Amino acid sequence: MSQAAGPPPAAEEPVTRESGTQALDRALSVLLAFRSGSVERKVSDVSRELGLHKSTASRLFRALADTGFLQRNDETGAYRLGVTVFELGARFLSGLDMHALARPLLHQLAQDQGESVNLSIRDELDALSIYIEHGTHNVQLVSRLGRRIPLWCSAAGKALLLDHDDEQIRALFADTEFTPLTRNTVADLDTFAERMHQAREQGWALNDEESEEGLRVVAAPVRDQFGHVTAAISVSGPIFRLDEARVAELAAAAVRTADELSRQMGHGVGAIWGH
Repeated sequence: MSQAAGPPPAAEEPVTRESGTQALDRALSVLLAFRSGSVERKVSDVSRELGLHKSTASRLFRALADTGFLQRNDETGAYRLGVTVFELGARFLSGLDMHALARPLLHQLAQDQGESVNLSIRDELDALSIYIEHGTHNVQLVSRLGRRIPLWCSAAGKALLLDHDDEQIRALFADTEFTPLTRNTVADLDTFAERMHQAREQGWALNDEESEEGLRVVAAPVRDQFGHVTAAISVSGPIFRLDEARVAELAAAAVRTADELSRQMGHGVGAIWGH
């Protein structure tokens, strides 16, 4: 006598053998799902977002948790990024070479704009040039690798100080003698503080014949993974080519390049880890 058939079992995903590439793609998709949204995410939410069967997503979450890429909250059942992600991120940041990352970006900026481009860092109260790309125009203002210019009369110098507020600026330069290099060099701390306020407002800095007659320079800040200004990208040219409209164009280009270098240097990563 045949036995009466019971209700059909709940539908499950057919067990199929995934290729290594398919499994890797799915695991990476799960990790990338943590780039936005809540710090903790549930398997059901991610599986729905990625179009994965829940059983497949569960296997991926468990495998990623076993290797430390994810960490499970036993109280909520949700997952967050694990310590392995932090360890890999830390190794990435420690291995960054700003000089190497900057070279192709500065080369492209010089080619696109035709003007000379510098990468500078701060050394006490000087801006120190550590890399130069010459432009394509016939008339170029010669810059020297390793040249030092006081922060207070340099576009790069002012850009390097853009994370300093007015109080910090005044404390830093309280004992500074503003020796004039040209007729446009700032003469006192009050004037310099005003120029720094303007630079902070616009997000870039200008040197309008302050360090050398006939020279205009714009500069934008490069930020590290924690948002601190660590370098400056400047574009310079003779005043007969750099009128007000051209200065605005070059400033926008310098900001774009500096932002891209900042991104490659990990800008914003520090916020993820609570710094």
